[in-house]
Amino acid sequence: MIEFRVIILAIILLVLPVSGFSGCRMPSESLQRHEFSLLRMGTRVSLTFYMEDDAMAADAAEAAFLRLAELEDVISDWRSDSEIMVAQARPVALSGPISPEFARIMEVSLQVARQSEGAFDVSCGATTKLWRKARQSGVVPSEAEIQAAAATCDYRDLILVHDDHGSTLQINRAGLEFDFGGIGKGFGADEALAVLADRGITSALVDLGGDMAVGQPPPDRTGWRIELPDSKVLELSSCGIATSGATEQFMMFEGQRLSHLVNPETGRPMVDRGQVTIVATTAALADAWASVVLVAGLEEARRLAGTDSGIRFLVHPEH
Repeated sequence: MIEFRVIILAIILLVLPVSGFSGCRMPSESLQRHEFSLLRMGTRVSLTFYMEDDAMAADAAEAAFLRLAELEDVISDWRSDSEIMVAQARPVALSGPISPEFARIMEVSLQVARQSEGAFDVSCGATTKLWRKARQSGVVPSEAEIQAAAATCDYRDLILVHDDHGSTLQINRAGLEFDFGGIGKGFGADEALAVLADRGITSALVDLGGDMAVGQPPPDRTGWRIELPDSKVLELSSCGIATSGATEQFMMFEGQRLSHLVNPETGRPMVDRGQVTIVATTAALADAWASVVLVAGLEEARRLAGTDSGIRFLVHPEH
């Protein structure tokens, strides 16, 4: 994903009430801007938020970073002991309990998979790992390898069940492997923002390598000002935003620039279609639908999303 530049304008101090910590009403001049940064989920995570107390701000940031570390333990495909790796190693059709975090990200993933008619599919880990290896080695997989990996993918073979005792997941396809790379950072941004909100911090922005969860505006502003790759500026609040494109993770093959995104239907990487920015109700949805656009194309993605989805599609000029 593409890193944005977040432009925080100078605060004009006005004696007007805004929502404060712990449900109190505090004047805007008592709220201070706090910034924290740390490496999590394979990228730079930046937290920017407003609250009064420095010590409580540091404590809130630590809690947000801890939530992201916990999420890595769930969805990382680099860790052999992560929850998704353990789940996919279970015998086919054996249902097993999963954590609330795993259940939440799976719920959103399956929602987008169904709505996008499979253009977004977290069950395609075998194909993404195959082409990840190809990008590293420069050697294109054989046709047999591509077909074998593609045969393990199908979100419809993931059965998620919720009941009074929690959530369970059943995998009904042999060799199915997970890849949450197309939604994980957006979901993480939402989770971190929720941690801050639980502590009464509503004016906040969480940036995971360009996938952003945007809370209420900074004091005395109408929104957070965010610069896009084409230098346009959006002023946003209470939403998610993500940009995707083959600007960093790609490989060249027969004169074509191949994206890191793999078409779930063919098992092959997509030819680069440039960059797209998605604004949605959450960062997880923005992240996932940015991938849908690059796989299905802009007009098809718009059709699949529907006119009442509230999703904004912003395409940037090709590099």
